[in-house]
Amino acid sequence: MVAAIDADARERAGRWLALADAGDARATWEAAGQVFQAAATADAWSEKLRAARAPLGPLTSRVEAVAQRLHALPDAPPGEYVVLQYHSVYDARLAVVETLTLQQDAAGEWRVVGYYLR
Repeated sequence: MVAAIDADARERAGRWLALADAGDARATWEAAGQVFQAAATADAWSEKLRAARAPLGPLTSRVEAVAQRLHALPDAPPGEYVVLQYHSVYDARLAVVETLTLQQDAAGEWRVVGYYLR
């Protein structure tokens, strides 16, 4: 049985996505967890996010489709994770799946450690 999704994790995910939607890549990097920040510099992340999102155009709608709480992920450090998957619609692409992975840090805060578009 999958544990219930913490409301704080959903709220953190929503705030992070709002920053991404506004094009504020630096703020998304700063709000992310250490694993995310270690994977790319703020400048490299800004370029990756811009390259991924710019061709899509503005967000039209986003609906949460999948929510899982996990105690481990492949090739990731041990910990508490939440994986949220959204079905999103953008002006230039009608079917986008956004996957956001959050990890609970030592202080109990949920931090984004992964963001994927397909």
